[in-house]
Amino acid sequence: MIALLFLTGPSLLAGDASHIQLFSVEKGTKPSCRGGQLRAVQRCSGAGCGDHLAVTGSWTFRDGSAEAELALSPDVSWEIAIEGSGCWAPPIIIAAGNAGETKTSFVWPSAAIGGDFVMPKGGAPPNDLHGSVQADDPHNPTESIAEAPLDCSVDGPHWRCLVPSAVIDLRLASDGFVPQYLWGLRVPAGQQKALALSLTKGASVSGRVSLADRRTPLGEVAIELHPAGFATKPTDERRLASLARTVKPNARGFFQFPEVGEGTYEVIATKKGWSPATHRVRVSSANETDAGLLLLPPLARAEVIIDPPLDPKGRPWRIVLDRDAVPMRPLAPIADARAATDGTWAHDGVEAGKYRLEIFDGDGIAYEHLLVTIEPNGSPLRLQMEANLVRGTVHIGHDPLEATLHFMNRRGPGDLKLTSSHDGTFAGTFPAWGTYDVEIQPEKTEQKLRRQVEVKPSSEGVAQLDIALPGGAVHGLVVDETGTPVAGVVRLYHREGGSMISTMTAEDGTFHLIAIDPGDAVLSARSRTVGDSGPVPYNVVEDASEPVTLTLHARRDVTMWVVSPTGQPISGAVVRFSNRYYWHEEVTGPGGDATFSVPRGVDAIDVIIAAAGYPMRLMTLAISPEMETNPQIALGSATSLLVLSVGNSPPWPALAPANAGFRLHWLPEFFGSPAGGPHSPNSTPRGFEFELDPGTYTLCPAIQVSPKCIQRTLAPGTETVVDVSSWSSQGATR
Repeated sequence: MIALLFLTGPSLLAGDASHIQLFSVEKGTKPSCRGGQLRAVQRCSGAGCGDHLAVTGSWTFRDGSAEAELALSPDVSWEIAIEGSGCWAPPIIIAAGNAGETKTSFVWPSAAIGGDFVMPKGGAPPNDLHGSVQADDPHNPTESIAEAPLDCSVDGPHWRCLVPSAVIDLRLASDGFVPQYLWGLRVPAGQQKALALSLTKGASVSGRVSLADRRTPLGEVAIELHPAGFATKPTDERRLASLARTVKPNARGFFQFPEVGEGTYEVIATKKGWSPATHRVRVSSANETDAGLLLLPPLARAEVIIDPPLDPKGRPWRIVLDRDAVPMRPLAPIADARAATDGTWAHDGVEAGKYRLEIFDGDGIAYEHLLVTIEPNGSPLRLQMEANLVRGTVHIGHDPLEATLHFMNRRGPGDLKLTSSHDGTFAGTFPAWGTYDVEIQPEKTEQKLRRQVEVKPSSEGVAQLDIALPGGAVHGLVVDETGTPVAGVVRLYHREGGSMISTMTAEDGTFHLIAIDPGDAVLSARSRTVGDSGPVPYNVVEDASEPVTLTLHARRDVTMWVVSPTGQPISGAVVRFSNRYYWHEEVTGPGGDATFSVPRGVDAIDVIIAAAGYPMRLMTLAISPEMETNPQIALGSATSLLVLSVGNSPPWPALAPANAGFRLHWLPEFFGSPAGGPHSPNSTPRGFEFELDPGTYTLCPAIQVSPKCIQRTLAPGTETVVDVSSWSSQGATR
């Protein structure tokens, strides 16, 4: 049967009509749904859409089907409601430009659900109710319903929704309340099922979980939700563990966490014998946040092939596979074993993800440090090892230095530890040529010196490396306000360049710093129990600096509260404080609090706040007797993305907000990851990306302002790309 619909809008040619086919899912000779009306309305509004009137008409089932033609303007999209007594069907959508196409839909007999809202004591029922329905049976189209809205009404404490008479899944939600889900519900045609709908105010997180192999039953899967904070202390680990919540998904893989506070969270799905799946979600208001589909991959095989297969002394290589982070508590590596004599190594049952892979020779020298991604069915990692003989000397001023030398490759693989003898000589096999950071610890002292050296090949086959340290020295005593000697830490900062040297005092408070460049510097001493000396100016001279006494004073504690734009505390935010000479770092607790101490003599500190889901805040906090000791810092809601295209090697640019009193700081100091966090989270293939507060920023090739500095204004919601790669090739210095 073809039912030609009566049009209330402008008439169109018959060839432009959309063809509608309806099929009844009811069996038998007396269906409860027999016919009704189609009503088409345009799906957009405004001047660009025009003013198209609704198109209506009637339809009737004969032998379980009905056909109709709707003359609809192809200029806009249309939504067609299928109405009828005792009938339910999802709306049909016809996109703009699709004149003349055929659309089909099943029609179900209708039923209803309804009842009373169950509210918390003193709570008022909602003014509205939003419902959606779906059914999933791939083997029976009459039992499958794509997600579609429901017609729901609210009358005071009572509610009612029209639903199809089928096995259905329902979602019922009201603004400001946690959505409720009903699974596998069926109401006979023409009947109403009474339900009590319990509503709880607040936000929620929901999602679905599945295995990568869909043929494997879901089985025992656990879903955990915890704040996305960094654990820098054991107390942080315990705090995050106490805030974690765990639920089990239902048979369809659906899960929901009700009553979730505002903030950023990690959603982690785990199953024994499978790799975990993790999604990060941002909960910002009293709505439901969709975590999406968490797809658990199978366990993987880590495999390495090394060439040459043996180390320079003919011994098997040692491979260590560890987590891609530095844990607070020492944990055993995932794998630590020798490779076979043919250079192959493998370890099964590894969870898919990112790891640190290290390769050592038989003496324990690290030839390779890599961040690797291990995936199911991944290819083996092939590595080429090198061995380069280096001889050298270490001198401090004019004298040889006996010390332990720890060489760390800045750009490539490997590091190693060597020892210089009493005449300052050392020798070793380096895993690669290039730039190394060397940490030098002289014998009989706790002081650690740092230098950068270039290890280059030699035409003679053995490279020569001579390390010359300056001859400046400082010695003195640390005391409390009564003049009693105190043990603690002494730091020296050079006024030009910002480099730092530190050492532990002896138990009697005496200290001795060596290998210092002559010139103006700043000394400070600190004791956990007594206090801080604050910055003390000092002039370093070659070999004969005057002794100095550093007096410790009680520190002033300041607790900063970090909150969202709506005033909700933000836990897990990384907060870095700088007194213009060195950085201190805290992670906010569950109340958004971070406490730090300010020594006497410091009138301002620079603060960097990095919290997932919010723009990075760069600010200067003035320190004065009248200041608020519990300042509240509300992070912004508007974000600007700064993309810095940097060179292949340090130094990288310095950055600061313009005209804000904030001192220029080097790019690595802005990384959002604290100690123990993942490696360089701001590093991307495009360079370094930072979500910052909108405003004007200064970028410089050095730590001092110069004519080479540039300024960029970041507008809200925009992306600004700045290419400063040429600065690294120009040899900018600290």
